[in-house]
Amino acid sequence: MLSTAALANTAVAEETNTINISDVHATAETRALFANLRDTKAGEVRFGQQHVTDEAISETTTHGDVYEMTGKYPAVFGRDAGLVLEGREKPGNGSDQQANAAALANEIAKADELGAIVTISAHWSNPKTGGNYDDTTRVARELLPGGEYSGRLNTMLDGIAAVAEQSKRADGTQIPIIFRPLHENTGNWFWWGATHATADEYKELFRYTVNYLRDIKGVHNFLYAYSPGGTLDGDANAYLKTYPGDGYVDVLGYDTYDRDNTKDDASAWLEPVMKDMKMLNDEASKRGKIVAFTEFGRSDERGFKKDTPTKDKQFFTEVRDALSKDAPNTAYMMTWANFGGSGSNFQAYTPWKGQDAEPEFVQFANSSDKLMASPENVDYSSAPAVTARPGIARIVTPVNSERVTTNTIPVRVKVDDVNIGKLKFDNTDKAPYTNATAAVTDHKDADGNFVTVPLTYTCNGYLTGTLDLDKAGIAHDNATLRLTPRIVLNNGTLLKSPDGTDGTVEIKLGEAPAVAENVIDDFDSYDNNDALNSAYSPNNGKSAFFTLVSSPQGADYGNAVDLHYDYNANPGYTGYARSFDPKRDWSKYTGISMYYKPDGSGHKLVIQMNANGVTFEAYPSLTGTEGQVIDLPFDEPGVWNVASWDTANAGKTPDQQLLSEVGSFAIYVNDNDNELHDNAGRPRTGDIVFDSIKLVGERAPYVPDEQPTEPADADPITIDDFESYADTAALKEAWGNRGHIDALTLETESDGNKYLQYSNPAGGWLDVAAYIANDETRNSWSGERKLTFRLKNNGSNNAMAMQIGTADGKYFHVDQKLDSAMPEGWNNIEIDLLNNPSLTQSWPENNKGKPMTADDLAHIKEIVIAGNTWNNDSPAVNFGIDDIRVIPADNADADSGSSTKPETPTEPSEPTQPTETPDYSADVANGDPATCPVTFAPADAQEPSEPADSADTSGSSDSANANKPTDSGKPAGNSTAAEQQVASIGAPITMIAAVAAALMVAGAAMLAWARQRKQL
Repeated sequence: MLSTAALANTAVAEETNTINISDVHATAETRALFANLRDTKAGEVRFGQQHVTDEAISETTTHGDVYEMTGKYPAVFGRDAGLVLEGREKPGNGSDQQANAAALANEIAKADELGAIVTISAHWSNPKTGGNYDDTTRVARELLPGGEYSGRLNTMLDGIAAVAEQSKRADGTQIPIIFRPLHENTGNWFWWGATHATADEYKELFRYTVNYLRDIKGVHNFLYAYSPGGTLDGDANAYLKTYPGDGYVDVLGYDTYDRDNTKDDASAWLEPVMKDMKMLNDEASKRGKIVAFTEFGRSDERGFKKDTPTKDKQFFTEVRDALSKDAPNTAYMMTWANFGGSGSNFQAYTPWKGQDAEPEFVQFANSSDKLMASPENVDYSSAPAVTARPGIARIVTPVNSERVTTNTIPVRVKVDDVNIGKLKFDNTDKAPYTNATAAVTDHKDADGNFVTVPLTYTCNGYLTGTLDLDKAGIAHDNATLRLTPRIVLNNGTLLKSPDGTDGTVEIKLGEAPAVAENVIDDFDSYDNNDALNSAYSPNNGKSAFFTLVSSPQGADYGNAVDLHYDYNANPGYTGYARSFDPKRDWSKYTGISMYYKPDGSGHKLVIQMNANGVTFEAYPSLTGTEGQVIDLPFDEPGVWNVASWDTANAGKTPDQQLLSEVGSFAIYVNDNDNELHDNAGRPRTGDIVFDSIKLVGERAPYVPDEQPTEPADADPITIDDFESYADTAALKEAWGNRGHIDALTLETESDGNKYLQYSNPAGGWLDVAAYIANDETRNSWSGERKLTFRLKNNGSNNAMAMQIGTADGKYFHVDQKLDSAMPEGWNNIEIDLLNNPSLTQSWPENNKGKPMTADDLAHIKEIVIAGNTWNNDSPAVNFGIDDIRVIPADNADADSGSSTKPETPTEPSEPTQPTETPDYSADVANGDPATCPVTFAPADAQEPSEPADSADTSGSSDSANANKPTDSGKPAGNSTAAEQQVASIGAPITMIAAVAAALMVAGAAMLAWARQRKQL
């Protein structure tokens, strides 16, 4: 939790009726929105939904399910800017980030006209790999200034800034927006989440996001929301563990979903949730911040269904009433989108017209004027002043707990909320301005003085320098080095860190001690519980329940880990998972050995591993209390089973091929009273100790074939001829892996032949897919050489696209233009599978443009069919497809008849792959200090107050010129007043090559992305 000093400005805000907003130069409308939300009283909570108007279950609605039921719109509209900017969600379309930003800004303006507040999140693709947001390859530290992929993050943030800048009312007023980046970081399903980013890396990444948008891009119409996932047992320390600080956060948010459909009402789910929301309400009140239930709803089996009666039809009313009682200042409660889909992929978070819970939802919507959109909801006429904020300083790099193996350590310190001219420097006559003691270590030199690091003001609020370990006499001996910023105002005031401390970071020097290859974890490599918790992510538990203890095996065994469970606080189960990046090869071992000390509770212990995408579980007994070492052989029947929920892989065993790529290891304790429903009265709390978890039983490791054996007599394979489907519903079930099944119908020709008809009147990119990974009659294409199908062309000059997904996660993409020069009606299409420059890898991005090889044909996972608008004058995409087959080369000529080759699109143009690996790094801290004019103030000068009119921002500026990157296509001379205000910290930064931005968004646009069930 923050210190008393860090909360002092909140008391000032209360006394003067100002607001404790993160951006002291926020627009008047943004300040008004902050005050309106902060001052929410019991019973005034607003209702919100993601994709309010453009995703729906009802086939008759034109304005969304909520409006069709109630005649009203939700008070809060949610969008995902990350996916929209990549062209992966509406209204995004294609790879043009600027065009997608304009489209999203237009939708934000429409929402504002309807009386709705807008919040945007960002399911960003992994900037390192280009993989999906759930590609958890570690990258957080590399996104900070100077990091290898910082430029890519900057490009993503440029898109967010473009949305903010273009979101305007008709009179030109910028619309205030709640931006919720890096959400649900307490879970491990996103690349910015627990175990993939340390708490300190996460905090710095969040702060950098705010700094870049607010201070470099000049975005002043954002409120910033911080929203970990629940549940947290009401523990403020757990919630604030990754809190970036009041200077970077406006909304204290919280995400969690009800998945248990065994209950008749929401009371059991609400009990721990409201415990957390009360804690948030209290923290927000202390800080003068906004509290919000930023994501909630009924998910998985608990979701609203078409054919299953709804339990607890009063769900929304129950949540609203609970918030009014326990967290009365909650500003809004937002649920997710009605994406629809089929089978287990069906997603609906509200009822819809005709659904059995519709009457209760209508009653809920009509129960309060505050719940739904209205002109009063977006009345921003009363804008309070901003509380003056004390300056803060923090070390950005190196990050706390970082391990450094190089001799030189770049040190970057960021100063916020203070005029640079008020800092103490050794010289003030001309740039560069340096402070020889701006950072101090805990290492003493030969004279007994602490080694200091001189820092020079560069630009953008950064002071930078380098610590040379050899010159400082500091050995690389795996020791810990403490580094503290010493940024002082010219009146002698020492700036503190965002959390009110002195801002010391601890770094480890030298290579980490080697750990034996067969050790999964012996818990001896962790210096403390923070280090342990950086490796293990809690799942329905909290970090404080997973702690280091002395091994019960004796002093020679060092540490062990104690897993504490409390089903009163975390009902149902508690677990802790560790991810491996890169994945580990366990194929040379025959099993796992581990020590554990059970608690005699009779609950269900689950040892879990994910091997090559398949989740396996073993279930050691929790009877007895004696410590013991057990073996869990991989090849012994019944020891390892596929997790019950991993139905796609049911029946598999952990063979050597799967064990060659292990991505995670986890320990869970499930409440057997809940699982067995036997009312046995097992303990509600307990502790289990684990140690010496290792791989045993060596054997020859798995070695993949250099080249798969090509069958000499490969037969043609029919992927789909559409004859087996009785109706459109059956077709949609088979091709529903992407959820966009409304585009599909099963059509029949006069001769009785059936085919798939694709129709997307709105145009844009829309994909459908068939999952064939488990169909042995269709998933092995070894020996095949051509993909053939019949295409019904309408001459629209739009495109049909096909993507082939392989078992190892690659996707290969080919476009076929619906060419007006090609005969209308049916055409036979033939595509070479191997070494075809028109059929190339679109995902992952690191090998984008690479053609298919024979290796790629060994195991096919998914076939994707999509339409895409190339002709903006006629955006609707319609075509028919039939007789999709793969054939060996010998059958090609005899089988194909007249054919056309797929064409590479000329519109829109796609970026070409550079011949050299592009440089994706960037460093906003690296600027020419000569270009950063600083006006030095006298020592007794007062800090500037927030102007009553945010258009006047000169009070804290060092210069009238904004030193920030110029928007592409926009003359620098046209910068707005809001942009110019950043001169207090501004300076030019080195921008990455334009091709880097183009590559990232182009890869995302062509991403074969299966909409997964939202992980929460």
